[in-house]
Amino acid sequence: MGDMADSDDAQNKGDGAVQGQEDNIVMLPTREQREALRRAQEKAAAQAAHQPLINLPVLTKCLMGAFILIHVVITYALPEAAREWIYAHLGFVPGRFTGTMEFDVFALIAPLTYVFIHGSWLHLGMNTVMMAAFGSGIERWMGARRMALYFFACGLCGIVLHFALNFHSPYPVIGASGALSGLFAAAIIMLNRGRGEMGGRFGMLPFILLWIGITVGFGMMGSPDGHDIAWAAHLGGFLGGFVILKALKL
Repeated sequence: MGDMADSDDAQNKGDGAVQGQEDNIVMLPTREQREALRRAQEKAAAQAAHQPLINLPVLTKCLMGAFILIHVVITYALPEAAREWIYAHLGFVPGRFTGTMEFDVFALIAPLTYVFIHGSWLHLGMNTVMMAAFGSGIERWMGARRMALYFFACGLCGIVLHFALNFHSPYPVIGASGALSGLFAAAIIMLNRGRGEMGGRFGMLPFILLWIGITVGFGMMGSPDGHDIAWAAHLGGFLGGFVILKALKL
């Protein structure tokens, strides 16, 4: 029995030595494996090469493209009379709803179309940059469909407050600033949730008050290109954004 035990021990030691040797062997990939790895690397490189320089979501890019295209057409492809007609009828004019100006059917769609019309290249440039800065993150958070609903709803909120403070104004409001102010409100909410409470015990209030102060202050001073700023539309879009986010349960 002792000889058998010794024999078994020797066999176990031999198997262990063989196993140890196998563990130390580095298995080289086969030719097929190397070829598959090479193809995967080439595919990844090709995909990276075709990525856009600025990888913005679809809706954000479409809105930016619409802003730019419409401004180029209005500025360079239309005569001055047609350009003025667009400002007066597709921009939002409060007086058309209160009898100061003649009401027409275009006044019904102006609360939506005014968002796409800009008064100067500076106006367009600022709003396009804001669209890229805020729209990208908001669209990835909400999704394209809900962001489109949110964007235009904020634009409507901006018009409502402007109308409330300028009942009889004959001057058209144009530009996406009110809707974009709503995107800024959404960005504050998104950052607040991602980083915990912003502003310490005061929460988001300091950022909200700062934005209101900047909006009203710059609105009173006017734009650097000499145009008036519809600051009430900015403020309405911003404050309305918080209400709409709550309604959308975001």
